Order: sequence, then C-alpha cells, then structure tokens
Amino acid sequence: MRLPAIVVSFFCFDAVVYGFHSPGLVSVSSGSSIVLRNAPHSTTTALASSQSVESDAAAAATSSSSSSSSDTPTTDTDMKAYSSGYQTVFEELPCSVCKASVGQIPNDLVGTYFRSGPAMFSAGSILPPKMSLIKPKTNPVPDGQDPDRMVMHPFEGDGAVLGVTFPGDGTAVARFRFVRTNSFTNERKKGRKVYTAMESTRQDGGPAGGGQGNDFPLPMYRHHLLPGLNKKRKNTSNTRAVYFAKKLITLWEGGLPYKLDSLALSTEGRSQLGGILKEKDPFGGAAVYDSAKDRMLFYSNAQDAKTSKLTVYEFNSKFRLVPDKGGIVEADLPGFALLSDFAVTENYSVFFQPPVSTKSVQFLTSKEPAKSLALDQGGALLHLIPRVGSKGARQKTIVVPFDGISDAELQFCNAYEVDEDTIVMDVIRSDGRSATGKSLSWPWATSTDEYSKTSSKKSLWRYKIQISSGVVTKDCTDNVQASFGVINPAVSGKKHQYVYAAVGGRGSDVAPPQGIAKFNIDAGINEVWMPEGYEFCGEPMFAPKKTGNGEDEGYILSVLYNGRTNESEIVVLDALNIEAGPVSRVPLGIAIPHGYYGCFSATEETGWTAEEIDRRARLADKMESKGNMWNEV
Repeated sequence: MRLPAIVVSFFCFDAVVYGFHSPGLVSVSSGSSIVLRNAPHSTTTALASSQSVESDAAAAATSSSSSSSSDTPTTDTDMKAYSSGYQTVFEELPCSVCKASVGQIPNDLVGTYFRSGPAMFSAGSILPPKMSLIKPKTNPVPDGQDPDRMVMHPFEGDGAVLGVTFPGDGTAVARFRFVRTNSFTNERKKGRKVYTAMESTRQDGGPAGGGQGNDFPLPMYRHHLLPGLNKKRKNTSNTRAVYFAKKLITLWEGGLPYKLDSLALSTEGRSQLGGILKEKDPFGGAAVYDSAKDRMLFYSNAQDAKTSKLTVYEFNSKFRLVPDKGGIVEADLPGFALLSDFAVTENYSVFFQPPVSTKSVQFLTSKEPAKSLALDQGGALLHLIPRVGSKGARQKTIVVPFDGISDAELQFCNAYEVDEDTIVMDVIRSDGRSATGKSLSWPWATSTDEYSKTSSKKSLWRYKIQISSGVVTKDCTDNVQASFGVINPAVSGKKHQYVYAAVGGRGSDVAPPQGIAKFNIDAGINEVWMPEGYEFCGEPMFAPKKTGNGEDEGYILSVLYNGRTNESEIVVLDALNIEAGPVSRVPLGIAIPHGYYGCFSATEETGWTAEEIDRRARLADKMESKGNMWNEV
C-alpha cells in the first residue's frame, strides 16, 4: 500500500546520524512525526562518536519513508512445519524433469539457479558406493534416533547444492547433490560423527556472541579458531554457491572453496583457484559481483588476537586475477577481525568489523569461539579498502559509534557511490539482545517462543557514509523481520531502487523466513507475498526476463518448503507484481532442507537441456562408484 504523500512514517526505533553535530540530542521516531529528546552528553571525536541531529528537517532527511511493517501480510506460522525442514537428505536427486503444478513456467525464464545449504544433520548418513571395499560399521539411521550422530546447529550440517535449469521449453531440470568435502567423505566412510570441536560453542545457545554467535539460520561463529587444515575446523562448504566464468564453486567461511561440475553437481575437489590460494588459506564465505566491470570479488581473512590480515581478490570474466596490482589487495586490520560478508562499490571493498575481545588463556589453548571471544558493547570499525585500479581512493577506517544495536554480522544487499565522498549501503541488520534462550537440539525450534529466544531480530537498514568527515547515518527502512536481502545483479555496485528479501510471517516479530518482499527504497513502499502458515520460502533470487531491461523486469525464484507434505518446490514470482503471488509453482520431487545463499546464471551456456544434464549425471555416478578414494584403507 502506498502511503499518502503528506505522511512520513518510520518503522524502527531510531534513525541516527553520527558525526560532528551538537551533542545532547538524539532522534527518535514516534508515529508519523520526529521527536527530539534530550540525551546524555556524548563525546565528539574526529572519528564520529556523537549521536545527534541538527533539526527536525535534518532528522527527517535522514530517515527512510516506506510502508509500515504493520501493513505487511502475516500468517499463523506453523513452527512444527518449519522445524521439519531440517531433515537429512538420505537420497540425492541426480536428474529430474519437473513441470509446473500451478501456472506455467515462463518461456522467457532461461538459465540455471544454484543454491547451497546444509542437508545432513545425522552425520555420515550417505553410504559409500556399493562397489566400495570400505563398509561403515554403522548404517545410516533416521534423524534423532542416535543423538551422538546429530549436529548441534543446522550450520554444522554437510553442504549440498540444488541446481534447477530452465531450458525455456516449459520445464525445469532439477538435481541435488552433497558436496564431497574431505570431512563429508571421512564421516561417510566411518558412519559416525567425527568433528565435534564446535559443540561447546553451540551448547552456549542464544547468549553466545551477544545473541548472534549461534543465531538462526546463520550463526556469527562459523568455525573453530584453530587455523589451517585440522580436524577441529570442519569445512562443510554449505554457505554459498557461485557460478561465474563457466565455473561453479561453493563457499564456507574459513576454508578453501570446492569446485563442482555445473551440470551434474558432482564434486571435482577443493579449489585453490588456479594456484592462487594455499591449502591452509582461510577463504571467505561471501562473493560480490561487480556488474560494471563484469568481475567477481572474494576475500580471505587470517585472524589473530592482535591483528588480522585481510586479502581481497578480484577476478575478471575469464576467472583470472585482473592485471592491476596482480588483482590482490592486502590490508592489516586491528585486533581479531570477525568477518562474514562485504560489499563492493566502484572504488572500494567495504567491511564492517565488530568490536571483539579475546580471552587470552582460552584463545591460546582451546580456541573455541564461545570461550575465546567476546562481542563487546561498542562501535564497529568500517573499513574502506581501495580496489585494484581505483583512482585516488585510500584505505580509511571509520569508527561507527554504538547505538545500542550491534553492527556485527551485517548481511549486505548492495552498496554504491553517490559521488566521490558518499557511499550508500542497504543491509540486513541483526539485533541479538533478545536471543537469550538455551541451546536447542534437533529439530531445533518447534515453537515461536523457542525460535525468538535463539534467533536475532533482523530488518532492512540503509547506511550512508561521508568519507571525508567520517559521518555515518543509519536509517531503518522497514521493521518487518527480513533475511537474505538481494538485488538484481545487473545493478550490483551501482545505484539500485529495489531490494528483495525473505520475510517472517509475524510482521516485526522474530520469525523464520517465510514470505517474499520487494522493497521500493526510493518510493518508500513494499510489496509482500505470504504463503500458507506451513510453507516457508528461502532466499529470493532475481532472474532476468530474456527481453527485459528494467531493474525489476524479471522473476523472483525461491525454494519453498511445505511442512505438511514434506516436499519442496520452486516458486516463480513476477518481480513487477510480487503481491500477486507465484506465476508458477514447480514441485521438485524431493524435500530440500532450509538453505542459505545461491545465484542465478542467465548466460547462454546455462540453459542446458535435460538430455545433457542426465548424461552428465549418469557419468558422475559411474565415476564415483569406481573412484579410488573408496578403495583406500
């Protein structure tokens, strides 16, 4: 619903400007007006540490106007249906031709959707090939039957990739396979859980890391702190699927990526990206596309108590490092840098480093995150890292003063430069202050009360940075519970108007991702489609129409899990009319667990036919059954 032009509405508690303004005033939103209240005196520093506004007009200028979360459709969220979405996939899907059960698959939807996520919650539950000489001592068991085999957080589940190809003939070709990581293969051979180093951290439940350490669906603490290749750091490769320059890789924070065959989704092995990475490099779990230059950027983060080494890699359209500076930029960051995402503008890579202190004895001995780290109450560091080839850009760190909500674990939707001195970013911001619940075991939260005590409040915010003065402005765009914010990749790194996100079914209250929202940032309105209370969508993904050129001329794809039938489907929504709901619903013939991040490739080569995919899948199965790794003792 579009608001009348004379109404200015605010949906979060604060729209705060940080910079060199009069201390003693803080802006607070209330209904449709701005209220200025006296605040305790705060110290102004050269790195922007005051919280203030200059006037009613200035405050209004810094706040976004959009449709209130009270207007967002809600539903009676069925948490038992949601929790049933964390079920181990005991049988993979090599290749299946799927047809729409509702509507028709648009003919101008051509390309392939890839998505990563955890899919094994009872460790070692896929038997080795029949011809293998190695036979596990214990066979797979149903989830929950053997508590010793169950992971303690969904993020610890072994990764799998869903691929759905739209050839443009009214069908969809689906496949779903586990990533054959070293740890997956090891537990598969043994038929039991081998990697337990993160369990003490998971046992801390909601309070760990200021309510974000064990967050759902993605925790802030993602790996054991012992660096390098070891049995304490289990690389599940379950976080993000990236298809670029005809290569498909999967990412996980703190370990090497894995390379997959794009058609069969079979695993080709750990990738050092053509020798660029070393075996022990702590590669990051995020990637950002630069649409202007057709480049993909990644990072690695070598953490230590006193300093961390950040490395940003920039690849061209042939998946080779760009020539400028060898395609690599390195930066020393102060203290222990806890990073999991970043954004890219024309001249900068943007990172937020939350204030983290290390407990010296535990950090030296156990290196278990919950015992070794503490998320401090204080301002985050905003690092602007110049990109290779950027002209006149210099590395700068800005202290972002603390407003009561942590800037840890920001999920970046997009960032762009308004001019040479101003950067704008849209992010999903997490508030973990209410996540105080105890640790939950599989299937984790089965009620809204349990979920709200172990998951942070997440909402869409806009940050504006004045580079020269160090002024940072934060505005809440909408208070509805939101996760997995994305844009049309064609405007990645450029000015955008629309953000798409998965939203909860309880308005502004904490709830799991369920519906699909389109936020019109410029107009200040949103559109939401909410499925039934027992249906849950994951990350929305923009897929361009074959002949569309506008920013929202495309489709939104998402994996929808039905908790009543224990089945999954792809829903296809027209990005021009999200409220109308799916134009097509495509059953996949398999239950896909709740997942994380993916991508859509609309390039010519990714419109593979069913015959091509089936042929490659059969070959992959044959090769694995004869693979030497299964005959090693």
